Amino acid sequence: MVRRALNPMCPVGWAVVTLVGVAIVAIVLGLGLLDRLGSGADVIDNAKPAFTDARVTGARAGIDAISVAVDTADPIVTEQGGAAAEVPQLIAFVSKQTGLAEADVLAALQQNFPHTTALLQATPLSSVSAELPKLVTLLSTVLEITPEEVGAALQQSFPRLAQAVGALPAVTAGWDAVPGIEGLTRFDGTPVTDVKGIRDYFGADVIPTVERNRENFQQLDDWVPVRVVAPLLLVVGIVVILWGAWFLVRSVMGKLRLGESMFGWLIVPVVGLAVVLLVGLWNLFPALEGGQAMVEDLRPVFADARIQADTPAISMVSTVVDLLDPITTEAGGAAAEVPQLVAFVSQQTGLAEADVLATLQQEVPRTAALLTALPLSAVSAELPQLTAFLSDTLGLSPDELTAALQGSFPRLAQSIASLPVLTTAWDALPNADGFTRFDGTPITNVTGARDYFGADVIPMLAASQRDFYALDEPPSLNLFAPLLSAIGGIVLVFGLFMLLRHDVSVRTSRMARERLRLGS
Repeated sequence: MVRRALNPMCPVGWAVVTLVGVAIVAIVLGLGLLDRLGSGADVIDNAKPAFTDARVTGARAGIDAISVAVDTADPIVTEQGGAAAEVPQLIAFVSKQTGLAEADVLAALQQNFPHTTALLQATPLSSVSAELPKLVTLLSTVLEITPEEVGAALQQSFPRLAQAVGALPAVTAGWDAVPGIEGLTRFDGTPVTDVKGIRDYFGADVIPTVERNRENFQQLDDWVPVRVVAPLLLVVGIVVILWGAWFLVRSVMGKLRLGESMFGWLIVPVVGLAVVLLVGLWNLFPALEGGQAMVEDLRPVFADARIQADTPAISMVSTVVDLLDPITTEAGGAAAEVPQLVAFVSQQTGLAEADVLATLQQEVPRTAALLTALPLSAVSAELPQLTAFLSDTLGLSPDELTAALQGSFPRLAQSIASLPVLTTAWDALPNADGFTRFDGTPITNVTGARDYFGADVIPMLAASQRDFYALDEPPSLNLFAPLLSAIGGIVLVFGLFMLLRHDVSVRTSRMARERLRLGS
């Protein structure tokens, strides 16, 4: 009975072929593979620019530079940063160790290291923010214009100073409690509430995830035509159904001829072999295994709370960069505008420039000190001499001085150690060769890195979230390579088996005819 059922001319074999095709189509449609893998292809297309070697390396360089900026600023932005409380303690420490009066210590620092001393006197920067309304009122009064006109005049004639002045209040107000990121957590569940937390979230969670999955993404993108897999399966299923159904009908109707049947069974293993070869040529096993590992690793990035908080988080980072860009180096432009502003006020009021400076120092001392400190690269330039001065004055070796500062004044020590790294990297981002925006614009500095994250990466994540969710639906991507291999293997083996049976039937038929001929 079995031998008869497996006769290649019998309808049962072609019914099996037809059912295999039906099973393929049912899998594709039942699992929603067209939509799911189509969404996966959209995710790959959207994210492809972020996973190039140069951008993965550049993203690390960018976030490292931003991290240094946070390390520099965190102690000095608000009272909670701690550096402001350490400044008088440092003066008292030097006074005690040298026997000099504190006023003499401060005078020596001002004379020899004016930019550094001014920055210390401006700390915390939140006190500068508190003075800004008074500064606007002062300028409005002496220039005899409205506060709105003061703002317009600053933006028109002193745009770099105006940018820093405009960004500073938002930075100091949001540094310890960033608005709009409620619900944002690190991947381990640690709440993110401040700028340091944002830095750690991007620098220790998001960017490492991209770095870990660069090869997984690239091999999935390079090896597997993801958009084609589901349609190809569907086409194979439909072709197998039509092929099997045609020969099934011909067999049931008794119209199937021997040569026709042999040709039909010859095509069946060819289809199975083609599917198996495609699995190999596309490297589906390693590519889809890596793809599934990448999906699981990226899952926290696409969580609703994180996608919603990414924009205000990167907006805060952008505001910090807006503050630092004009004041960090000479190229930022704010330092050159300070004497121009003093000269402008002098010209408009008839006051001598020295009197203008004296008025600023009296009315808004923290603001005047910050203006004197600019650019911050001038502070960096003074630090080696300051270290040598303190080392000689206190009778300590450089290593002993560093240990003393870190032990007694850790927040100041953090800013002092980070600032030279920041000012060096600001206009020439290290380790960023070939780093570009998605549109190909070269990225060479921290502002370019900020734009890359804020205008390219974060919008890409938001735009890809729905497609990522569709891709992340079960079953696992790991299933597809074995599934395709199994389908191809079953069709190949069954087709070869039936083709062999066909050959046996042909030879048996010939032998029977020969016996009849001889018997007659």
